[in-house]
Amino acid sequence: MDRRGKIMVGIAVGAVVGLLALAAPAVIGMIPTDEVVAEAPSPSATPIRIASPTPTPTPTPEPTQPAPVETTPAPPESKCLGVPPGKDRGSISPGATGAVERSNAEGLATVYRVVSNDSYWAIVERFCLDSGDFDAANAFDGAGEIYEGDYLAILSEGTATAAALNEANKGGYRTHQDCDGIARIELSTPDSSGRIAVTMRGTIVDTGTGEYAEGPVENVDGTPTFYTVQPGDTYRGIGDRFCVDAITVQQFNQAGGPEHVLQPGDRVQLRPTSRSIESQG
Repeated sequence: MDRRGKIMVGIAVGAVVGLLALAAPAVIGMIPTDEVVAEAPSPSATPIRIASPTPTPTPTPEPTQPAPVETTPAPPESKCLGVPPGKDRGSISPGATGAVERSNAEGLATVYRVVSNDSYWAIVERFCLDSGDFDAANAFDGAGEIYEGDYLAILSEGTATAAALNEANKGGYRTHQDCDGIARIELSTPDSSGRIAVTMRGTIVDTGTGEYAEGPVENVDGTPTFYTVQPGDTYRGIGDRFCVDAITVQQFNQAGGPEHVLQPGDRVQLRPTSRSIESQG
């Protein structure tokens, strides 16, 4: 081979070697491998949009009902508002069903008569009275001094008329206010043997029969000692007649026993006849 031919062969070999060098990266990329290589994103690739998280809606608060306001009920309007004392508002049953006995020129009641089951407070309500003025007009010590058949002064101008009617109705017998003094029975507590010591303070006086004490009396040593109960009698009436405290007479006669309602024919002992008695309890 001549010199020119050798040169041509060298050029050809060099060209082949150059081509192999250029093809090497592609061949190497085709060789399998266990290593995973992350590929860089292509500049022309469509970008992936990551959606923003959807905000959780804030619940709308439900309207709350206002707390109920506790109110104190207004007191009922008085039926006597603007009504003058002595104005008869009509019968109240039970408690004030009696009749008006006297009235003044203005038509206001001045005297009222008590009937069965009447009560102090119902009478006050019926005639729109001030209890203090009512007590003063009738010389009452309290709300318990109401008796069937009594004439009561509704207004102070009826005081004299009510007193005169009561005097005529009861035959003039005296009450506690007319006594010179009030006798009283005093009892001790029962001792170990069940005996009760008894003492008497004051003097028993028979002032005569009255509407609530019309029965006969037995004297012992010239002093009223036993009284026989009649229909309609009361311990209060007995106390008024004999100028003795009715409550202590009742306690003495029951002497620790059960409460007893007076019955016609009962024999009430007005004063003790010994220094001690046996407890009935």
